[in-house]
Amino acid sequence: MSSMPGAPTGTITFLATDIQGSTELWERHRSAMASALARHDALLEDAIGGHGGRIFKNVGDGLFAAFDAAPPAIAAALAAQRSLVATEWPTPDPIRVRMALHSGQAERRGGDYLGPPINRVARILAAGHGGQVLLSQAVERLAADSLPDGALLRDLGKRALKDLTGPERIFQLVTADLPGEFPPLNTLDARPHNLPAQTTPLIGREEELAELRGLLHDRGVRLVTLLGPGGTGKTRLALQVAAEVIDDYKDGVWHVNLAPVQDPGILPATILQVLGVSVDGNVAIATLEAHLKHRELLLVLDNFEQIVEAAPVVSRLLRAAAQLNVLVTSQAALRVQGEHEYPVAPLPLPGVDEDDPDRLVSNEAVALFVQRARSVQPSFTLNGGNAGAVGALARQLDGLPLAIELAAARIKLFSPAAMLARLERQFDFLTSSDRDRPDRHRTLRAALDWSYELLDGDERKIFQRMSVFDGGFALESAEAVLTSAEEGLDVPTALESLIDKSLLRAIRKPDGESRFERLRTIRAYAAGMLEQGGEAERWRRQHAEHFAELAEKLEFGGSFDAGVRHVLERLEPEAQNLRAAMEWALGRCESHLAVRLSHALPAMWFLGGHLEEGVRWVERMLACPGLDDSLDRAKALNLHGRLDQIRGNNSPEVVARFEESLRLFREAGHRPGMARALMNLGNVRSRAREYGEARRLFEESLDIYREIGDVFGISQALMNLGDAWWNEGDREQAAEFFEQARDHGRRAGGDAPFAFALQYLGAMRLEAGDPDAAEALFLESQATFQRLGARPGQA
Repeated sequence: MSSMPGAPTGTITFLATDIQGSTELWERHRSAMASALARHDALLEDAIGGHGGRIFKNVGDGLFAAFDAAPPAIAAALAAQRSLVATEWPTPDPIRVRMALHSGQAERRGGDYLGPPINRVARILAAGHGGQVLLSQAVERLAADSLPDGALLRDLGKRALKDLTGPERIFQLVTADLPGEFPPLNTLDARPHNLPAQTTPLIGREEELAELRGLLHDRGVRLVTLLGPGGTGKTRLALQVAAEVIDDYKDGVWHVNLAPVQDPGILPATILQVLGVSVDGNVAIATLEAHLKHRELLLVLDNFEQIVEAAPVVSRLLRAAAQLNVLVTSQAALRVQGEHEYPVAPLPLPGVDEDDPDRLVSNEAVALFVQRARSVQPSFTLNGGNAGAVGALARQLDGLPLAIELAAARIKLFSPAAMLARLERQFDFLTSSDRDRPDRHRTLRAALDWSYELLDGDERKIFQRMSVFDGGFALESAEAVLTSAEEGLDVPTALESLIDKSLLRAIRKPDGESRFERLRTIRAYAAGMLEQGGEAERWRRQHAEHFAELAEKLEFGGSFDAGVRHVLERLEPEAQNLRAAMEWALGRCESHLAVRLSHALPAMWFLGGHLEEGVRWVERMLACPGLDDSLDRAKALNLHGRLDQIRGNNSPEVVARFEESLRLFREAGHRPGMARALMNLGNVRSRAREYGEARRLFEESLDIYREIGDVFGISQALMNLGDAWWNEGDREQAAEFFEQARDHGRRAGGDAPFAFALQYLGAMRLEAGDPDAAEALFLESQATFQRLGARPGQA
């Protein structure tokens, strides 16, 4: 590096500094600050130069310096802080400088260093306070035994930095003659959030980040929408700006991934699920408004374009919650009042004839290619032999981050020049055959076409067929859906290969199992290929049949016992697959398949706050001609009535549904269905205060449940009979049935009717003047509900 002869190489320790509150100082004391900055610069130059360091750049009012080793870097930081503390400053308050040290290998380019260590030390610096010196674990390992006299390191623990990469153990340099107590670090974990960790720091986008921070700091701006085509990096940019402004929101920042959501009507319930809030009264939007009303938080609504019809919900939330801000990523604007549209362009492109690696590496598109290529092949370097081809690749891919990453992932197999040659051939083809597509979509398709060409025959089949899954999938489902018994493809091996080729991701769950996910753009591309091959219907049917089998295994009959936890845990990851299967079945009026799928979906509808969604599905189901006078129609009618009933609708139409359902179940001799319909009709009559008729229906239901050995049904019928007698005022008869429900439920391991029966019995003991016995019953009831994970209103 001609401009830095003798500059450190190999493992380098970097020192970064920054004046705390410098912007405000410049605004309020410009003349004094100019003098103070000159004095600050001189003190730091003396301390750094006196310990063998080299300042290689200034950023704002701070600087970056490089040292051959960690001990002199620490000594320089300590000397600088002592000089700063001892100085008389022309500003009203002393200049306070925060410092950070990190060690690693970086690339020298011109008069600068580039690479992850520079990004890391900057993030550690941002976590500190004026007068504080922070060190990474890499520095601690290199210098723990060589600290300056009287200095020690205070372990501040592993902290999540705002670059969203993995946590960093941070240490503070402490000496007796310098301040040692500071506020908590400005790290990501200082506020509640669910921002997903990233494997690499964001490349570039400094201008966009600054502009977005400015928008979110503006009190007049509460809704910002990042707009752009797929593959431009909207999500990554949104996550990064959310991390950087997290300190402004005492109730945190919350990322809501809308990619799996197809129904605009479930946006409120989806947000509530992310926030960990249960639906109160099954009205998701009202519950969400109440939850947000007095909270100060940022919602990141990611991938909004497919539910843009839900834009009015966002406006409603902003009106209801004065301290709420919303950051949206979408391919289409929301078109609501107060929205600030922020177009996200592709990364800047290098010059057409640029082939100097020192200049090219500062280009963000090229830097992204280099970063991704090194993650695959650590020995990759940008040099005079490949720089021109890398620059041309970045231009051919229009600077789209997704396309660049997919190309760079091939570095093990192809040189940049070979990649360029293959990609250029695909570009020619797409330009001539796909002229109606936007340019950026054509370049993204070119990258995907080219990646697809690298797959062998079996991998191509699996890649295409994967598109039938919505929202990810488990290995078990992949093996059931993506091949046939006759074909016998090795699905796990194909999936592993697709992961290696950056076309699939494996997400490790807490239980150790993997779940597979793809980018939406890749899924859409694969779906197009499957359609072109004429096999889409076959594999979508296989997908629907598989999830119908799963639904039947996990049939939810309305019970809320210990087993429902397993049902929900198994269903929640597959919610989008079940919805996609139901959509496919109903789109073709495959009524029997739709009814099979409905065996499990009520668990989500009843307990997940999606009742309106359930009603829409069932109404479509009942509109299919194949459901006339069939057992399937009986099941659908009973389900429709139950959904209405839970929503508080006990109208004559609901009664008619249950009565027709009961008639069809009787004609078919379907005893479990008869028992359920009788129970539901009894509930309607009880709410109408027709207690005698309600008891008759409950008694017939109880007889059937006893006949077929349905443990939960027996408990529920006994409890409902007690409830009917209670409401009619006959405490003695009510007590008899509540005690039976209690005893039966206790033998069954404790279910929701058991817990309800305890509540009633407790109330009766309270009426009888025995508060101690009542309290014991209430506490046991409460403990049962807590164990089941239910609220009384849910069960």
